[in-house]
Amino acid sequence: MRCLLLLALAATSLGCSRAQRDRGEPVPSLRIVAVTDLKGYLEPCGCTSNPLGGIDRLAAAVRTLREGNAPVVVLVAGDAFFDTADLEPARVDQAERNAKTLARILEKLEVTAVLPGRRDRAQPAERLDAVRRTTSVPWLAMNGDAEVLQTKAGRLRLTIVGAAPGGDIDAVRAAVSNAEAQSDVTIALVDGSRRDANRTGAIEGVDFVLQGGLDQDEAMPPRQAGGAWVLHASRQGQGLTVADLFIRKEDAPVEDHSEWSRAERIAQLERQIGALSAKVAAWEKAGNVDATDLDAQRDRLRELEERRATLERSEPGSDGNALHARFVPLPKKAPRDPQIENLMREHDKAVNEANRVAFANLKPPPLGPKEVGYVGSAACSGCHQEAFGWWQDHPHGLAYLTLQERNKEFNLDCVGCHVTGYQQPGGSTVTHNLDGALVNVGCESCHGPGAAHTANPEVAVVRDTPESTCVTCHNETHSDLFDYDEYRKTLVVPGHGLPAIQR
Repeated sequence: MRCLLLLALAATSLGCSRAQRDRGEPVPSLRIVAVTDLKGYLEPCGCTSNPLGGIDRLAAAVRTLREGNAPVVVLVAGDAFFDTADLEPARVDQAERNAKTLARILEKLEVTAVLPGRRDRAQPAERLDAVRRTTSVPWLAMNGDAEVLQTKAGRLRLTIVGAAPGGDIDAVRAAVSNAEAQSDVTIALVDGSRRDANRTGAIEGVDFVLQGGLDQDEAMPPRQAGGAWVLHASRQGQGLTVADLFIRKEDAPVEDHSEWSRAERIAQLERQIGALSAKVAAWEKAGNVDATDLDAQRDRLRELEERRATLERSEPGSDGNALHARFVPLPKKAPRDPQIENLMREHDKAVNEANRVAFANLKPPPLGPKEVGYVGSAACSGCHQEAFGWWQDHPHGLAYLTLQERNKEFNLDCVGCHVTGYQQPGGSTVTHNLDGALVNVGCESCHGPGAAHTANPEVAVVRDTPESTCVTCHNETHSDLFDYDEYRKTLVVPGHGLPAIQR
């Protein structure tokens, strides 16, 4: 890292709150709060066992990280506002509303800069402009060239460089070079591959690279690329990466003292040791490997074990420039920011009402000559009273209510898995559900449309629902603990797959 001079050293001591000084805790010279690939997500699907993310939880975490006197910079890289490049026409209004709400929330969080990703940039110009006008947070490199934003965090002079996706690396290098003399810390925002991040990190003068564009759930601990440290923070707001930078010496490199990184390195060594141990044991048993080669592999195994032991014993030093990074996941029980939560609930109401009006006349596809229509679960109750009574109290029978309680029954991201026959011939749509007959996950969701069967019980329906039917909704995104065989056992009950209870 370039010389951060006494300016940064002073920031370290002046950044201490009294409580932190009393506890003897060092205060970072700079705290980088990194968010990657938000993809327009305000909150996760609530049907999973432990839904990660939610912009209200992220907001609460950011506000907590701002407590104390450490200077904080919050940065967003990668697809921030949209999760797809080609929006279906029916989804445009809801997607734009999501993006505008998210843009306003990022402003309330005092985000320093955003580097929009490829999906964001693929939107029509008028759509992007409409979102951009809702916020004063700078969007970098929107003209296709590298763009520099210079700001301050405490006493540190920061240069934030936005590298346009697929842009010229020489343009990034020139932007960094021109700004270097006026900067203490330079952070490059990238939307692209590991190679893109590595090339950016290799530029002289870049200290950190925030890498968006990976679109992966698992956040990665810091890794070195050239003279820079590359940071990544998962996706869809599931968590954020916090990188605390401690500057204690001039003209000294920054070492990664993150427990996160140490644990990852130990885990990697354990994988290597396990694989090599198995090979050595097999070679010893086979007895047909050259003794010299076998001894070399045994030495290699001992070397790996010694490296693991050294890492397990090591303790971070405190006298040099250090990076302490950690990933902060945002689980279901994480605190929520009340102000942002209220804004989200108002957003839900607005989207719900807009969709109710926009899709009021939308009907399902018409029935073809050989297709069977839907009739609703109540039509089944005459012959299947016990199964119908059980279903009414089952989560399937209450699925629509869970949306109504949250003002999401007309939300395009939710409704399809909470009604019967969604977008199927003779079925339901966002607003059309046969006057309530097709709300909830009804009998016909599993057993197929029932008009023919109710007219003539001799006409068969699907009796043994295949897994392929279930996983259209019970998938990793919406039902992470779903196990077809185990779940099926809970559905096969007296009167519904088993002999009815005799009364």
